[in-house]
Amino acid sequence: MDSSGVSLATLDILIAGIKSAVAWIFGLFSTVVNTIASNDLLLYPVLLTMVIAAISLVVVIIKKFGLRPRRS
Repeated sequence: MDSSGVSLATLDILIAGIKSAVAWIFGLFSTVVNTIASNDLLLYPVLLTMVIAAISLVVVIIKKFGLRPRRS
């Protein structure tokens, strides 16, 4: 097997690439959060959706533990 066309990157180059990718993702996330927080037409529906999602998650977790409401 001839590997003359393959060159492996060093670990510091890989870590630098990962750092720049993470910085880009957090920058994008920051831009989205700032856009939502600065616009009331986006803020209230997003907050309502987050509250509904949290309540739904609690209900699902409670059902997983076997606690169900009583049926009359």
